[in-house]
Parts: sequence; structure tokens; C-alpha cells
Amino acid sequence: MADENDASAGKTAGIFEDNCGVYYNNAKEVRKLKVMVADLPEHVQNICKKDLEKEFQKLPYGLVKPYEVSQTKLNMHRNRYKGIYPYDDTRVVVRGDDGDYINASYIDGFRKRNAYIAAMGPMAKQLGDFGQFWRMVWQHEVEKIAMVTNLLEDEKTKCNQYWPDRGQSKIYGDIEVSCKVEALYADFIWRQFTLSKNSEERNLHHLLFTSWPDKDIPDDVTSIIEFRQRVNALPSTFDGPIIVHCSAGVGRTGTYIALDILTNEGEAEGAIDIPGCVINMRQNRPNMIQTLSQYKYLHQALVHSLTLDCSLIKREHFHAYMEKSSKQEIQKQFEKLQLTHEQKSERELQATERNRVLTNMNRKHADIPGDSNRPRLYKFLKPGESDYINAIYINSFRTRNRFLVAQTPLLDTVTDFIALAVQENCPCIVSMESHLEKQMGVGVYFPGDNQVMNKGMVSVRSATYQRGRHFVKRMLHFEHEGKTKINETIPHYEYLDWDAKQNVPKTAEHYVAFIKEVEYVSKSSDLKGPILVHCLNGAGKSGLFCVVLTLLEKLSEDNDVSVVNAVQKVRARRALAVPNKEQFYFCYECVLHSVNETDNAVYYNISGDIQRE
Repeated sequence: MADENDASAGKTAGIFEDNCGVYYNNAKEVRKLKVMVADLPEHVQNICKKDLEKEFQKLPYGLVKPYEVSQTKLNMHRNRYKGIYPYDDTRVVVRGDDGDYINASYIDGFRKRNAYIAAMGPMAKQLGDFGQFWRMVWQHEVEKIAMVTNLLEDEKTKCNQYWPDRGQSKIYGDIEVSCKVEALYADFIWRQFTLSKNSEERNLHHLLFTSWPDKDIPDDVTSIIEFRQRVNALPSTFDGPIIVHCSAGVGRTGTYIALDILTNEGEAEGAIDIPGCVINMRQNRPNMIQTLSQYKYLHQALVHSLTLDCSLIKREHFHAYMEKSSKQEIQKQFEKLQLTHEQKSERELQATERNRVLTNMNRKHADIPGDSNRPRLYKFLKPGESDYINAIYINSFRTRNRFLVAQTPLLDTVTDFIALAVQENCPCIVSMESHLEKQMGVGVYFPGDNQVMNKGMVSVRSATYQRGRHFVKRMLHFEHEGKTKINETIPHYEYLDWDAKQNVPKTAEHYVAFIKEVEYVSKSSDLKGPILVHCLNGAGKSGLFCVVLTLLEKLSEDNDVSVVNAVQKVRARRALAVPNKEQFYFCYECVLHSVNETDNAVYYNISGDIQRE
């Protein structure tokens, strides 16, 4: 079977034969029932694991229609996985000197015939110089490719690089491909190609989703939803099909295409038929959505894409959006968010429970991490000591592991916290709790001004660099004389503009200015690790910091934002982030302030009166 193997896949009945082989078709057994979008969260929450598994098992599996062309002597070597062959009536025909076959199938979209081409990931063994693949792109006027596999996963080649490197050009068959743009983000890579044939030129967008692990599902649904939004927002001229491929072109490919089809259907009709969609896709290409875990993930993703207000708001429309939306309407979005939860794997749930019992390392009401995105302590660790610390990596929009979000140290975990900052090469440390030295049960990890504090094998010296009304900036110097010599200075920020009795900071203006200061310093540093940010429970105040910085980054990069997406993204790693509706609304206020600030800067700059940075 193909790369997206699963023990549950393929255990179906209803076998019949004809001259092309063995087919499995249970389409009549699947109860087609549209679910109203309004009822979708409750439906997904209430459908038990066994019922969903039974539904998935009843879907037609295997080769259900003739696929003779794929089996000819000329074409057989162009297939990679046994049983993954395009049907004769939906295969993509590519005109060329060496036959018209490629392992790719048309998939119908919502109210659109042949909206997608689901393809096997190009491999040199099957496609030689990839000329046949690029001929398919050209002949079928493809302007977007959504690639949902990495080239190499778990030390196995899933796909070969069929495109040139950035700034390079290559000729594939009779088509020249030039890579003009390559931009890296936390969850995907966007490339823009120019295709040339004879005297004609075309543009092609290539988006590679990098956060879908082999034989698994992504950490969260937000990443694939944002990826889909990015693909759909890119311009097109010819209205040709979108090529979607993973390795076999059925599992992850099918999940992505189903998400797009069903989101379009739900938005247009207010109801969706998930098993019906899969049946239709499998009539076009075998085994689309290959595993039960992918089928579950699709359900969770649809709850997000259809019932949460996750549409992107453009910069130029944000002011109008805030004017027409009342505070209560925006806070209702938060109430919907409270009803959705990311599905953790069984392994991650077990790891969270194991870590929860480490009461000497966790604050009483702290957010407890699992193991998959938790840093492992190794600096200054003695044999037999635990590598655990209550901290978690979180991505921003642009950068993987941009933040390291930790609980404020306990009296007994100060040494661990210092070791974490040093081993992770953190460019700065941000304390969202002010005046740590006055709080009970808090482990202070730096001394007073111009003093030295010894913790474990490390000495820490502190010097105030800047003291303002809203924050204090210090320089913390860490020193260790030993086999692994340490002599490092890390900027430290203590945010003061948040009353302990209030759910949100005092003003969006000061908070945004603080975040931009931290971001500038972190990017200017020679240390390229994550920003280490902490608060008492390791989620509430720190999570807001991550969400707002991510929103400002998205606004700067793409000129649009979704607060819902940003909050859900952080919550996938820290469930207690942005814990109240006041913080949620405050995120909108921060974006609005940033939009207004930028608009004013542009206005003043044009008028020539004031030059703002």
C-alpha cells in the first residue's frame, strides 16, 4: 500500500470481479445524510469513534472501475504503488512523444467538473526528467500546485525535487521552468515559477505544505486551513485545475481536496455530506482519504473552516470590519472557539498525563505540555535527572518554533529555566509577570542591579539597560566556567503595563509597541533560537503575546489577518492561551491599532510633514 498506510484502511466487504481485477464497492451501504453546518460541531463531537470507523469502513475501497491503460507494458513502470492506478475514464491525458499516460486523475470539485488533478508525487524512476509532469501542467493550464508531502520523511523519499532551485532555470522536456520566488513560512513554502515554451510565458504558484508528518496528521487543523486560504487567494488567469499531490496522490491529497470541496459546499448550501464527498472522489481515483485518522482530521478541520469566523480580513477592510462588528459579536466568536478542541493523539494524551504528575515541576494551575513539542533539557543535566520542563515550542506565521512558552519558574526550577534559556540560544527573555521578586512561590532567576546570583553551575549578572513606564529592559549575563564554557548576554524584558487585577493589558498602543521592540531585538540578535516568554501558568498572558506578534507578522507579510486562526494555532500547543473574551477582543484592538498606525505613517510620509519609522 502507499505511504499513508493505516491498519484500518481497506477492511471492507462487497467484492465483485470483472476483467480488470478485483473491486470493492460498498457505496450503497453508506447512508448519505447531509449535516447542517450549524449542527456540525455537535455532530462531530457526539459521533463516537466506533460509529465514525464503521462509516469509514463502508466507503468503497480499492479499484472500483476499469484501469486498463495503467496496466499496459508501456505504462506499468510509470506507477509506483500497487493498487494506486488512475481509472480509464478519469485519467489525465498528456500529449507527448512517449505516450499519453501519467499517474494522475481528474477530481470533480463543488459545482465544477475536473477542478483538481490528484497526482502521484513525481519521481525520476517513473518520470525520467519530469518532462511528462510539466507537459501536464502546461497542457491543462495549471497555475497552482498544492504539494502536501515533504521530499523526505522518516528517511524515506516521498517525492523527488521536480523544480529548479531559487534563482535557477531548468528545462524539463520542452518546457523551461524558472524559480523566481521562494519564501519560507512556519507551515509551508511558497514558490513562484515562470514557465516558458516557444515564445509563450506563464506564471505558476507552487505551495509545499511542510507540517504533515508521514503516516500521521498535522498538529492542528489551523495550519492546513491557512494553507488552503493561501492557495485559493493566489490569482489565476486560465481557470484550469489545481494539481494536488502527496506521494501516492490519494491519502493526504484526498484529505486536502475534500476539505476544499466540502468547505465550498458548506458555505454555498449550509449543509455538507462528508461520506458522499469521499464516495464521489473515490469514483475518480481509488482510496482518496486513505486512513481513518485522515477522515477524523477532515471532520475536525471542517468544524473550524465552516463554523468559526476564520475568514481573512484584509488590512484595508479591517477598520470597516471593526466599525460594523459590535464588541458582543466579536466576543461570540470566542464562545464558539470554546466549544472546539484539537484532537490529540493517544500518545500525546498519555505523555500529558505522565507530565501532569510531576507536581514538583508544574505550578498548580499550569498548562501541562505533552512531549511532541516540548524542549528536552540537556544543559547541566546530571545522569538520571529528568529532562522535563514546563515549556512548549510555538510557531509564528513566518517561523517554526518562534516562541518558547514556559511557566514562570518555581523556587525549585530556576536552574532548569536558566539552562533552558542558554541551551536554546534564546535571543531574549520576556516576563509577562511584573515584579517577580514580590510574588509568592516564584523562583527569581536574576539578581538586583549590578549584582551576581549563582544558580547551580551558572552565575547570572543583571544590569538595567532601559527603564520606562511600560517595561523594563535588562541585560542578563550568564557565565559558566567548565567543559562547556558559557559567556552569554541575553536581553530581558519585564512588561509593567498590565494590572494584575485585569484580564488584559492597559492599552493596545503600549502592548503593540512593546511587542515590536521585542521582535526587533530578537531579530537583530546573533542568537537565533526562540523568544523565551513566560507567565505564571505558562499560557494565559504568554499566549496573548504569541497571538498578537503572529497577527502583526501576518498583517505585515500578507496584509490580511484572522484572529480566530491565530488564537487556535497557539491553543493547539497551549490550550489555556487567550483564556477569556476580553483577551480575545484585545487581539482585534491590537490589529486595529497597528492598521491605524501604519495608515498614519503612510499619510505623514506622503504629506512630507513627518517621517515616521
